Amino acid sequence: MNKESLKVSLLTETFPPEINGVSFTLARLAGELSNLGTEVQVLRPARETSGNDQSEWTEIDLPSRPIPNYPELRFGLPCGRLLKKLWRNDRPDIVYFATEGPAGYSGLKTCRSLGIPSVSGFHTNFDLYLKHYRISILKPIVDRYLKWFHNRTYATFAPTPWMISELREKGYNNVKMLSRGVDRGLFSPRKRSLQLRKSWGVKQKEERVLLTVSRIAAEKNLRLTCQMMSEAIQNEKADHGVVVGDGPQKQSLEKSFPRLRFTGCLDKKSLSEHYASADLFLFASTTETFGNVITEALSSGLPTVGYDYAAASEFITEGENGFIAPLGNEEALRKKFEVALSLAESSRIEASLHARDSTIEADWSEIVKKFREDLEGIVKKRNISGMTRGSPLPVS
Repeated sequence: MNKESLKVSLLTETFPPEINGVSFTLARLAGELSNLGTEVQVLRPARETSGNDQSEWTEIDLPSRPIPNYPELRFGLPCGRLLKKLWRNDRPDIVYFATEGPAGYSGLKTCRSLGIPSVSGFHTNFDLYLKHYRISILKPIVDRYLKWFHNRTYATFAPTPWMISELREKGYNNVKMLSRGVDRGLFSPRKRSLQLRKSWGVKQKEERVLLTVSRIAAEKNLRLTCQMMSEAIQNEKADHGVVVGDGPQKQSLEKSFPRLRFTGCLDKKSLSEHYASADLFLFASTTETFGNVITEALSSGLPTVGYDYAAASEFITEGENGFIAPLGNEEALRKKFEVALSLAESSRIEASLHARDSTIEADWSEIVKKFREDLEGIVKKRNISGMTRGSPLPVS
């Protein structure tokens, strides 16, 4: 690597056209790194259609299989031989692992074999997902494996100080910050659409629309969110409720909560209009590493209610742009939601302005610029220390 060039391989199991927070984050990372002159190679599970209609980065397909209950998603299979051949012929300066699955494990071993430095990102709380799928018995095994995996890279990147603290307490080494930005041009109060509100059944300006945006799956705690929204409408504290997203629980929740409107997945333009056209955002998930929907809602001028962790703890100021409850305390969350619903019109307008202002510093270009500097520092340190093929990975 010369002074200005940097070649990064990003290995992931989700990437556009898949619609989820991790996918969008990684695509933005790839794009912003490319804008900084980085040569980016994205390795992702093979699928019928490619999500890259750009030319900023290269995509390489990995062998994969569909994920049970998520046929639209795939997980990477062991691929050590493929990676070794690929990286011998086109050697990256550093590899970023966004997955700890079989493909990630193959990549980790290959980096060690070829003497390529690697870093990792903590994008998904798989250990917390287990209880939602009634396999909590596996949690100790998953916890140990995740720590083992990440501690065999030069650094683990996490999106918030809260997440960094959690990982350090669990024994993760050299945890660094890689925050998340938000596209304030896309997610803006200016996208508010009276036509969209009319399609929801809104007839009067003062009618209130509740919104949540999420993958509709067990780990997202959507049943509680939908229950709270539906009860608010039933008790005439709100008038309409909209649920954006798709997933294995969508059909079941639609049947359970007929008062709510389920839209399915939306493109970015339509999503931004949905955020801006609602009046209050509710998000009861307890398994996020960040929660991009929080900053998207706030950037759209939408006061937000959620649990006090991840993005909510960083961006929501109690009583100004939203309300936060202690993590996992359902009773407290319900009380905060009631307070938000009872705000006077003047307070709602003020909260909307504060919501928009709270995301001013969530600038993707500055975040990724710092990330690239961290990667360059690791590569430089590795070159000085002289890591060679087969040398032990940094573990302390």
